[in-house]
Amino acid sequence: MDIWSSLLVSASISKTTTSRTLLLLGGSPTAQKSFIQQIVTSAGSGPYSIKGRPSQIANDFALGYTYLDVFDRDQEDVVLRLNIYTLSSIYDPYARLIVDLWERDEVTFESLLVTILLDWEEPRRWVRDLAQHIRFLNKLALKHLDQDVFASGLRKCSQRYRQLSSISFTEALNLPSRSAEIEIPLGKGEYDAPLGVELLVAVLNSERIEVLERQFGRRDDEFDFIQQFLRTVLLKHGAAIIYLSADSKSLFPFLFYLLSPSLLSEHSRTILIEASKNIQPNVVDRDALLIPSGWDSWSKILLIKEGFDVDGVSSGWSTDVLINEGDMEGIIEVYEDVVHAFGGPPAGGTHREMSHPELEIRTTSDREFLKGQLADLNSIEVS
Repeated sequence: MDIWSSLLVSASISKTTTSRTLLLLGGSPTAQKSFIQQIVTSAGSGPYSIKGRPSQIANDFALGYTYLDVFDRDQEDVVLRLNIYTLSSIYDPYARLIVDLWERDEVTFESLLVTILLDWEEPRRWVRDLAQHIRFLNKLALKHLDQDVFASGLRKCSQRYRQLSSISFTEALNLPSRSAEIEIPLGKGEYDAPLGVELLVAVLNSERIEVLERQFGRRDDEFDFIQQFLRTVLLKHGAAIIYLSADSKSLFPFLFYLLSPSLLSEHSRTILIEASKNIQPNVVDRDALLIPSGWDSWSKILLIKEGFDVDGVSSGWSTDVLINEGDMEGIIEVYEDVVHAFGGPPAGGTHREMSHPELEIRTTSDREFLKGQLADLNSIEVS
């Protein structure tokens, strides 16, 4: 009887589907659907396949949900279920929805990856949107979470970050089998504001970088400033970053790498290593930035361009966004003063000075349009 019981328990454990939770914040409902679809398409012809219905997600109001199943191509077993919750707008009452979700099942919070969407269509809004979402998580959702659950999540995230920052990216693929405590000193401004959750910032439409450069006259130092500012801020939270174009194939392998702590079986770990072997940190290709958690530092940020005030940006973010309860305009204004015209013609330039016409059409209100038409008609009558 004991033999059969042990066999049944062993079979049950082997067939248990590992699950992870992705909370998707920011972006329009359409952008969120596009991001989820890109997870599927970026799987490509690797050692896994994905099945799900991301196009049918109901994410127009409040908290949306869908899921994706990751299959082993050879054995056709489900090695991971990715539960995806979406929230495109952040309002105070929505925080309660998230807290209820996390407290319903402690495993849901401990297996959580929060992903914040930004977009190269509006780079000027990045810091403002990011600040609002970090505040939403820090001041509302996590503040009302059961403190034991939060403390457990914070402890696990901190340990993982210290592990990742102490080893190479390739060695990190074997982290699921490592359990030893690693205590190393972190650099200044590095992971000094942990949220207690794994965090990824995904920036969509990176192909627009070329448009901004060629048609709108944006310069290298402006792109450098944006990257350095974003990396300095996210380093404080231990976040990973990825720039995504429409045809990018790195999203799912990178997600698979970030989700690795829950892939504990030997078979799943083999798939993880195979899936992530072509994924490497990338700060050279401006449209394909990829920075894993624990990899970045102030010294690496300054390699992009010397003279950037990493200390000022880091301390400003702490003071204006994380400490102050009210106004957070200081650090945001620093960023927006540099990229204030990033969506259109260069500062001080005119439309005629551009080598190519502007792609976007500037609309006017009905009142202004009719007023202009009336003036044209009156001029015809007079003539």
